Amino acid sequence: MKKRFFALFLVILMLVQPIALAASPNTTLTFAGNRRGWLVRTQDAYLPDRNITDLGMDAPQHMAFGSDDLLYIADTGNRRVLVFDTRTSTVYMELFFDGFDSPRGVFVTPDNVLYVADAGAGAVFMFDARTGEHLRTHGAPTAMAFADTNFAPNRIAVDVRGNMFIIGEGVFDGIIQLSSEGEFLGFFASNIATRTFLQMLQDIFFTERQREALMDRIPPTFSSVTVDHRGVVYSTSLGTSMSLGGMGLQRHDMAGRNTIQHLIGMSHLIDLDVDQNGNIFVASTHGYILVHTNSGEFIFSFGAYATTTLDIAGWFQSLQSIAVSSEGHIWALDSARNFLQSFTPTEYALTVYSALNLFNAGLYEESAVVWADVLRHNQMSVLAHAGLGRAHLYQQRFDLAMESFYLAGHREYYSAAFWEVRNVWLMRNLTWILIGVVVLFAFMSIVRHLDKKRVIATAVGGVKSRIMNATHMKSIMFAFSVARHPIDSYYYMKRKEKGSVPGALFHFVLFFIAFMLHQTSQGFLLQMIDIVDMDFFVIIGGFFTIFILFVLCNYLVTSINDGEGGIIDIFKLVSYALFPLTITFLAATALSHVVTDNEVFLIQFGTMFGFVYTGAILWLGLQEMHNYSFGQTLKSVIITGLFMLIGVVVIFNVSILGNEVSQFFESVWREVYANVTGMY
Repeated sequence: MKKRFFALFLVILMLVQPIALAASPNTTLTFAGNRRGWLVRTQDAYLPDRNITDLGMDAPQHMAFGSDDLLYIADTGNRRVLVFDTRTSTVYMELFFDGFDSPRGVFVTPDNVLYVADAGAGAVFMFDARTGEHLRTHGAPTAMAFADTNFAPNRIAVDVRGNMFIIGEGVFDGIIQLSSEGEFLGFFASNIATRTFLQMLQDIFFTERQREALMDRIPPTFSSVTVDHRGVVYSTSLGTSMSLGGMGLQRHDMAGRNTIQHLIGMSHLIDLDVDQNGNIFVASTHGYILVHTNSGEFIFSFGAYATTTLDIAGWFQSLQSIAVSSEGHIWALDSARNFLQSFTPTEYALTVYSALNLFNAGLYEESAVVWADVLRHNQMSVLAHAGLGRAHLYQQRFDLAMESFYLAGHREYYSAAFWEVRNVWLMRNLTWILIGVVVLFAFMSIVRHLDKKRVIATAVGGVKSRIMNATHMKSIMFAFSVARHPIDSYYYMKRKEKGSVPGALFHFVLFFIAFMLHQTSQGFLLQMIDIVDMDFFVIIGGFFTIFILFVLCNYLVTSINDGEGGIIDIFKLVSYALFPLTITFLAATALSHVVTDNEVFLIQFGTMFGFVYTGAILWLGLQEMHNYSFGQTLKSVIITGLFMLIGVVVIFNVSILGNEVSQFFESVWREVYANVTGMY
């Protein structure tokens, strides 16, 4: 769930940042995720550096670095490619070409071949990146499979074999892939339009013609594409995180499939670049720059959206493209204000990158030292705790790895470390456990052999009988009979022969305790919400409200439909019926502390079985208690549910009204008190 709210946090961040600026000497704030999935303020990762405003650009759309940190900019409005030397802050070259109409995308290969995607000209142009000499032009493919597709290239990337990956304007089938000779190879990857509940209903009831007319069925479009030095293809897509299924950023394998598995959902991504270490830099139309590891793990974000009246370094009115230099500096392009903004990494960012590089190189012990240094800067860094945990895991320090993964909130890695810890514990103690079991059985056998006159057995049986035959104990233990033989048990309960109000009250309290333990005390792998984030007023209030409403509403419904059970009878049958679910909650809570991801399904299946079994017992109890048929029971349950819903709405409205009334009287009292004290 937390992944879905990432885009919302960015919007909130954009709204609150102008207020927070006073607390930082930097004009942009850096945010990272905490273990709860929220964005929190962290140390500055990048600082605004140079602001280049005198290049005479007109609505530039894209840029990419070539060799010697030469920045190639698609200056669309001026129909040129501007080459800017970022080391000397001078214009290296202006590339004009008669075939240019609206150049929108650029890419430079390691062998200094410049590719320019021109949507207006419907072509891809190739140049010598150093001299600007025109080498070749690729027009629309002539293959039959591409015949009806519009060829208006917006972005382009080229792999080491010369294969071109092109994002075309108005092309929803995917990324166009061309060979080095311009031959159409197919659509490399495609986005899938996720369906909402309303759209599912439309699929059921609309005709084919009506479904074809729905514009919201069009999949999100790709916004940018790039290829790193290893030949791996990356892409970004426009749209919300919901419409993209959380996959606004993708890293593709050779078949075009996305290989990023643990990515926080992001929205409105416009461009990206990948540095030499594999770190992914992504630009959002909201003015933010987000940095990820090569596996898609979020590191931090910075930047801000600027209105037309603001002119602050590092703020963007229309962030259109980013590129990373060989020195690790980020260059950002604002197409509305026609300027370049560079950012330099701080010591904090460099330390994070150093730790990532050491770990990726297999230097786990060295990376652990650097991750500890990152924690010196930010003790709550999720990335640092996760990195430290992975370093410990690869060094087989499983206890330390578990602790780090717990602090990072990484359940998958925590499970892997816990598996090893549990395995070691079992290997050390399994022999003693088996010996203990054998000794116990041997002791019991010896006692039975020596107790031929059954003196000990008779004494133990007598104590057990006195305990079990106690009045309240019998009513408590009656829950086992309800679970095993519900129809007979409810028959005796109806005749007042078995079960009691104190026994039912005991099981109600026991179920409440089991419910609260299940909500608050599960193992880390299953405890998705921390206790500090829980609203106990809602949890406890909701528990008692639902229970009381069910008993009361069912009594009211059945009393006017010839039901034979009274309100006390309903309270008893519901309380006793909850016993299987009580055992399920207690067992699931206990087992959640000793299972790994591989066994979680057992707890989930057991919990589901507990709900079904309790529901079946409750159904049989209502049917027997009220002397109803199946149809009458179904009718009473449905009407009871409707009454409960009405009751919840009424309670909600009354609580709001009560709050308003209390605030009114509080304001009146304050006014009276102020006037009275003012007189004196």
